[in-house]
Amino acid sequence: MFKLRRLFFLILMVSPFFSAAQIFSLNGTVTDSITGEKLPFVTILTNLTGSIGTSSDSAGNFSVKSNEPITALRLSYVGYNSKTMSFGLKDKTSNISIQLSSQEQQLEDFTVIGGENPANRIIKLAVKNRDQNNYAKLNSYSFTAYEKFTFTGIPPKGGYSDSMRTKLFRYLGDNHFLIMESVVDRKHLAPDLIKETVLAQKVSGLKNPNFTLLTSQFQTTNFYEPYLSFATTDFVNPISPNSWDKYFFNVEDTLMNGNDTVFTVSYHPEKGKHFASLIGSLEINTDGYAIQNVTAEVSDTGYALLFVKIEQRYAKVDSVHWFPTYLGTNIGFKNFLFEGLKVEMQGSTFIKDPVINLPLTKKDFDGVNIDLMDNLNKSDDYWIQNRADTLTVKEKKTYVLLDSLNHHYHFDRKLAWANSLQDGLFRFPYLSVQIYNTIKFNKPEGVRLGLGLQTNSDFSKKYILSAFAGYGLGDGLWKYGGGVKWKIYEPKNIALTVKASMNYEENGGLDFFQGGYYGSGSGTRNYTIANFDFVDRKEIDFTARLRKYVNVQASGFTTFKRVTNDYEFLNTFDGEPHLMNEFHYTGVQAAVRFSYKEKVVESLEHFYWINTGYPTIWLQVTQGFKGLLNGDFNYTKYEARFNYYFNTKSFGITSFTIEGGIVDGILPSTELYAGKSSYSPFGLYAPGSFQTMRSGEFMSDRFASLYFKQDFLKNVLQRGNFQPNFLFVTNIGWGILSHPETHVNAAFQSMQKGYFESGIVANNLLARKFAGIVRLGVGVGVFYRYGSYSFSNELDNFAFKGTLSYYFK
Repeated sequence: MFKLRRLFFLILMVSPFFSAAQIFSLNGTVTDSITGEKLPFVTILTNLTGSIGTSSDSAGNFSVKSNEPITALRLSYVGYNSKTMSFGLKDKTSNISIQLSSQEQQLEDFTVIGGENPANRIIKLAVKNRDQNNYAKLNSYSFTAYEKFTFTGIPPKGGYSDSMRTKLFRYLGDNHFLIMESVVDRKHLAPDLIKETVLAQKVSGLKNPNFTLLTSQFQTTNFYEPYLSFATTDFVNPISPNSWDKYFFNVEDTLMNGNDTVFTVSYHPEKGKHFASLIGSLEINTDGYAIQNVTAEVSDTGYALLFVKIEQRYAKVDSVHWFPTYLGTNIGFKNFLFEGLKVEMQGSTFIKDPVINLPLTKKDFDGVNIDLMDNLNKSDDYWIQNRADTLTVKEKKTYVLLDSLNHHYHFDRKLAWANSLQDGLFRFPYLSVQIYNTIKFNKPEGVRLGLGLQTNSDFSKKYILSAFAGYGLGDGLWKYGGGVKWKIYEPKNIALTVKASMNYEENGGLDFFQGGYYGSGSGTRNYTIANFDFVDRKEIDFTARLRKYVNVQASGFTTFKRVTNDYEFLNTFDGEPHLMNEFHYTGVQAAVRFSYKEKVVESLEHFYWINTGYPTIWLQVTQGFKGLLNGDFNYTKYEARFNYYFNTKSFGITSFTIEGGIVDGILPSTELYAGKSSYSPFGLYAPGSFQTMRSGEFMSDRFASLYFKQDFLKNVLQRGNFQPNFLFVTNIGWGILSHPETHVNAAFQSMQKGYFESGIVANNLLARKFAGIVRLGVGVGVFYRYGSYSFSNELDNFAFKGTLSYYFK
């Protein structure tokens, strides 16, 4: 994400030890004049010049400092009347209470009669100039940022007889769940080189923080992109082409700022338009029609589990270029674990010392996008000097309490244990249990029970030793294996692995280097595969990441494969023709994976590769050798995959995957290409496979497949809490089997006439909230097989699928 901010702010901290300049300050709270509700993200300008400003935080509190006496404040907020307050030198300047009155007319009531909405003209000019104002388009820049992240709970009003809740709510009244502070250095070189170096990090309750939940990952950092990503949803940006066809804009206020004008424009989705939308306000400066301040929150507040409020501020940092000075994000859940318990995750990024178009070169970037310095622990003096935002009393108490609890409960150890779960591991001292090797389900084994172990960083940071063993209840056979991995240089993914196993592999299956990951759901189709080979495999792999986006693997292998059905291969190359059902293969493979603009993040003792929405390409070549280590065949295999997805404002997310392969040589089915089937009359939907194709139905030595999916998100139907997520799927396959006469007792056929299927999936038909955090959904899908390979019995052409999904929205 990893992957929310509005309003820009530059704070200069001047210590009285080094400066005799007087600092004038003023702080208080902004509330609704009728309800008394505290108002977050209210825009506040001092002395009516707009040169110094701030905004209220998520609790309605604000604080502003100036080198000059503060004589006036001007406050503006969407849906409220603007207010100006004047101050004398003797007036109170702390704990001021300011009330704003709600406008009589709500946003939904605004209408434009005749001509173009004047707010639309302002937005169109902002969209037209977005590239020149977008700091991500600069040739280069650098800055230092102070980031603060808090995770807190807001208990409901009233008491509970439940002692556990009472204690929890009492704790939350005085403390946060978590506080994290970071000082980060960020560099950028066009078009796509980014480097974030974490210089210091402080996490409540941890002695040695080594994870990078930076607010730059937690926030949407660029309000000029077409979409803004919050949690699992991409929202249409109001500053994007043709946004005026989806949003209603209204000019709320106009301020003079020197020779320029600042328009405050509110926005919300047009009535009757169904799309992932936001609501908020924009301050557009006529100097380049750039965003000066912006606030946004999710418009669908009735259905959504979470709420998102963001603010960003921009300023002309060098009199030429607009650049962010403050990014703020507030994400929370309305009901967390208990009814009425609200939790908030608030991130603030204060940007200082930006330098535009400095002389950076590619040598200044090593390919790791987020890197942690060796010593993140810093002294209290360091934090006093580098904090752009002072700690509140509640934050200070949280640090003291959680740091003391760490001595007793060892939070550092528990964090390391929890970290291992994301890789499918249960962590213990020195050893981790491989969850994915504990229990498995497939057709030949029925149920496999076993155990997999591997060493972790407690044992060695350079070497991983692993082993597994499992017993199939259905076939009565043991499967086992193990290996050693030498992590030569992990930031560049340079590693050497030696491994051996005795295990099942799909007959005619195809895997790509770095083609899947634990928890991706790619294993769903394993339950539908009927044809497996029993394989004794020995392999050595060398991996590395070249330049920025290219990962490579060179492998050498020897395998002994035995089919588990009546299939036999007619061998005519070794003198007298003879039938075989056991095969030796010896060869080498070179594989490449290219993922444009992929991010590499160091976190929790691991390096992670994160796709950022650009195409990913896989290429691999395998060469087999006859006579080498008992190899039976000479052959060459060429394989490729292309994957891409993109977002559209009206139709949702379009994604497609293209795969293909060619075998140069006559081989048994074990090394050919079976269709990627996942048929069961009633089963789970397995993306990237043929839902109506039977296991072992097709075999090819040349093939190509297209898997197309259009995810309409919730753009089709929204009726209160009923918001299904519709998908349209079409899959096409083609293949040739060049020497069918060599395959004896084979049930498969070629796919040269073309295989076609289409289907509709409705996710989230039934949904239930879980712990107030996530909405777990159940859906259904139906797929239909048509074309030359359709069945005469129409019912056989259908496959019915169930789906499981989750949403943080």
